[in-house]
Amino acid sequence: MKRTLALLTLSALLSTPALAQSGTLRLIAQASEQGNPSMTALVDAFMKKYPGVRVTTEYYPIGTGYPQALRTQLQGGNAPDLFYVTAGAGGLVSVLPLLDAGYVASLSKRPWAQTVLPQRSRALYWKGGQLAAVPLGMTPVAAVYNVDLFKSLGLSVPRTMPELLKTCQAVRAKGKTLFALAGANPQNSGLLASVMAANYVLGSDPQWNTKALAGKVTFSGTPAWKTALQTLVDMKNANCFQPGVEGADIPQAAPALASGDAVAFVIPTGSISALKTINPKLNLSAFVLPGPTAASTLLPISPTDAMAVFKNSKNLAAAQAFTDFVATGGGSELYARSTGDISVKQATSGEQLPPELTLLTPYLKTVAKTTPLIQLEWRNPQVFSTLGDGLQGLLTGQITPAALLTKMDAAWKQK
Repeated sequence: MKRTLALLTLSALLSTPALAQSGTLRLIAQASEQGNPSMTALVDAFMKKYPGVRVTTEYYPIGTGYPQALRTQLQGGNAPDLFYVTAGAGGLVSVLPLLDAGYVASLSKRPWAQTVLPQRSRALYWKGGQLAAVPLGMTPVAAVYNVDLFKSLGLSVPRTMPELLKTCQAVRAKGKTLFALAGANPQNSGLLASVMAANYVLGSDPQWNTKALAGKVTFSGTPAWKTALQTLVDMKNANCFQPGVEGADIPQAAPALASGDAVAFVIPTGSISALKTINPKLNLSAFVLPGPTAASTLLPISPTDAMAVFKNSKNLAAAQAFTDFVATGGGSELYARSTGDISVKQATSGEQLPPELTLLTPYLKTVAKTTPLIQLEWRNPQVFSTLGDGLQGLLTGQITPAALLTKMDAAWKQK
């Protein structure tokens, strides 16, 4: 993705009208038990640049805690000026439903609005001529792998799914597993399925989501969806995953990669830093999970984390200055360095990537070779939940690809 974030020079940004450089803002976001150091660093940097603006922060637990707090405050007349959101419409804090509900201020008039997002990601934040949020960074999802173990096993990066299945068998013959997978974790298994769908569904029909939203296609009526899910079964049968995969959660899957029992793990590449905390000696890199052919293979990369402005903020100018700082004042780069993701500028240019991500460069430099995660445009989060929940049954043989797709169609119709 090659949009530049330097449309406003530093001097121009510093000359923002004084009314945008004073006042108090309240920002809420989600946090783990360790807090949210990335957001804290971003807020501190903004206040250093705008010493007249004070930003107070409130953090709520990841999971259901933050979504509940956000909706309660928006609906109860206690809305924050700035709030963390995710892309599209398919998640618990996705921004487009909040825009539809009238809670979000449009950022479409900001100087950077037309260039901050790659074309293929615009539908995740733009609707009806309104830009709903500013992305904080970009998240590639790829096969993060142990470089030293990969070399010791004499492996080469597979370019097609048939090559990958053969690699799985060769790795198992040497007493290892190619992929760790948390098969009992709907988010992790669902993520793998969505990456597969990028290659099989979007690789053959980039407009599939648009057609689904228009009621022109269904999951069960799309052969490419059935092939994608069947390929996951084929991967299980080819011993691509660790033994007992259907019962494994993240605490079992992540250490498998860190300890050398598994070679790779299909995850957001921002997780590399977390894996290194388990084993600091890990030499990690990432390759793109292949599709049926090299030509159909896509790199899923999405602007997932984002910041929205409350439509009726009492200090709208200062809140907009915060979004300007993220988009063109170095905020995205700062946030990305802290989270381990990449900035929008890096993602849109394919340049100055961390060394671990150099194999992704050819994809990032070619717009047609990247795509947002397929589920981000879905109309409700229940569809992805159904997919993730169904993967465990798919891995155990308790449900067929066709039956799971029928369940996904039913979830699609829910409101």
